[in-house]
Amino acid sequence: MVNQINYDWESTNVMLSTGIAIGITKIEYSDDKEVKEVYGHGSMPVAEGRGNYKGEGKMTLLRAEYLRLVVQAKLLKVKGFYGLPLSEVMVAYKPDLGPLTTDVLHQVRFKHRGFGIDQGAEKAEIELDFLILGGIESDGLPADSLF
Repeated sequence: MVNQINYDWESTNVMLSTGIAIGITKIEYSDDKEVKEVYGHGSMPVAEGRGNYKGEGKMTLLRAEYLRLVVQAKLLKVKGFYGLPLSEVMVAYKPDLGPLTTDVLHQVRFKHRGFGIDQGAEKAEIELDFLILGGIESDGLPADSLF
């Protein structure tokens, strides 16, 4: 269908604690909620038991964008990169002909950095894995309630 709204990379902005990330080439994030069957008499579940929430993701940044986070860590005088304060990451999707839609990743904590470059590479990229400790909110709807 030609008239359908498509959310693509060009219509996406990612806001980090350092501002809009210009040098981001990829972001992925996901969450899940443990739900288990509770059994009683017979072989069919009689209820469900709810467990913990978990959110995580990763992003790939050009080295210059990564260095903005390094400078921020130095300015905040944290003991290391992983000492950066918990922050929000907002991913905003706004196609030319469609409504703005946002995902807010609350309380992001970086947990892994991957460095590398190959001979002949046109760009140096850093991969950052992170936990989402405060949940993912899609257009104001949280993934799970606190209580």
